[in-house]
Amino acid sequence: MVSEGEEEGRDGGDAIGRRRMMYLLRVAVGGLAWFIFSAFSSIYIKRTINILPAVAKLTLLEFAIGAVMTWLYLLLLGREIRITPAIIRSFLPVSVAYALGHVLTNFSFGATSLAFAHTVKALEPFVAVLLQRVLGDTAGHSSLMYLSFIPISAGIGLASTGSMNFTWRGFFLAMSSNLCFGTRNVLSKKTSSSSGVDVIDCFLILSILGTLYTIPLWLLSEFLYGDWMNAEIQEMSAETASDFLISAVIGVVAHWIYNQASFNFLFLTSPITHSVANAARRLFLIVAALLYFSHSVSGQAGMGVALTLCGIMLYGYAVAGQQREHTLPHTIQRT
Repeated sequence: MVSEGEEEGRDGGDAIGRRRMMYLLRVAVGGLAWFIFSAFSSIYIKRTINILPAVAKLTLLEFAIGAVMTWLYLLLLGREIRITPAIIRSFLPVSVAYALGHVLTNFSFGATSLAFAHTVKALEPFVAVLLQRVLGDTAGHSSLMYLSFIPISAGIGLASTGSMNFTWRGFFLAMSSNLCFGTRNVLSKKTSSSSGVDVIDCFLILSILGTLYTIPLWLLSEFLYGDWMNAEIQEMSAETASDFLISAVIGVVAHWIYNQASFNFLFLTSPITHSVANAARRLFLIVAALLYFSHSVSGQAGMGVALTLCGIMLYGYAVAGQQREHTLPHTIQRT
């Protein structure tokens, strides 16, 4: 005979087990969506730029669509949108770094292969840690984390000198975007804590400000290259024009979806888990770009990519092994 108390305990345990399974399923689905739509965004933005290098216009669309879709998303959730002039002022420094980093990333996609751009951007955590160390903030930085940057740096060096469509312009654009996003990470740590807004509100504010920042860049590009771009569009075949439009729409929409999935994943897990997953995402993007564009990779470049991937995995392991009291800052992850 099973007592009533034992039955209630068993039912309670089953309910907890079901909730845990649902939680793990949500984390798995959210993480998969983050990875897949991140790859879609990078690949289709690269496809669009390959057809016509309208980088300023694409970047403006990414920011504008991100702002509109996030606003609608919050309205559908019935959430209060917490944006005040004081909050916007507090976000001005970090928004400049965020917008500039985004613009430079898209320009780097047009200047070199997508796989090489993402290989260089694997140094973004190193740049962020270096900036934090310069500013005297070394909390949560283990020796293993610093050690992980050795294979990443060596791998990028090998990949750079082993082709993979290496160009100095693409390298410096990708590295400059790393510097901007590293600065954003450092600034966002203080901004998020002082303003009291969560990461989705942060993304909305940064998307709105990014839209405002890139309007002058778009107008300048139209003034300098508008006639040439219009001539290129008129000379496109119907098939090419259709490919350009479809690629642009998929790339821009996928950009918003992957950012939203990234924030949802962060809400479901923790900053540490998010950082580890983001390191794995970079690995996923490099491999996806190599496979999709069928890049011919020399033995030296292949060794460089392999070293970089090993460094990324070591970095993820280092972050995961940190003590929980050394909580990583809520940074707004991109590209």
